[in-house]
Amino acid sequence: MKEIIKKSLGKLKIYIEPSHKVKDSEASFFRKMFPKSAYLHIVSDAKKDGILNASVYQTHSGFSREGKVQRYQLEGNNTNLAICIELIDEREKLENFFLKHHVLLKDKIIIYKEVEFWET
Repeated sequence: MKEIIKKSLGKLKIYIEPSHKVKDSEASFFRKMFPKSAYLHIVSDAKKDGILNASVYQTHSGFSREGKVQRYQLEGNNTNLAICIELIDEREKLENFFLKHHVLLKDKIIIYKEVEFWET
């Protein structure tokens, strides 16, 4: 029987609205007119920075801080309903990623938790 190899890693959860956009002064005219969603920017940068795993989850209902309760609507505007970006890697890499993006992540709900990674 195979043995499980266990490794301690961290999980960073970032709660952000899809309506949060990234303005880039060096972007193309098109991208300036239609800025990229911050969550797509975060996932792309996580890949560039060598983060082990990045996933984005849509929430069905919720609120952040003093905001109103939002609910997913099939044909409605869901741009203020928070999504969750989950990054998994070593604590030090996640801390560096957070510090690198501290301006973008200001006033967002961010949770860190230790997790155990398994492989055979």
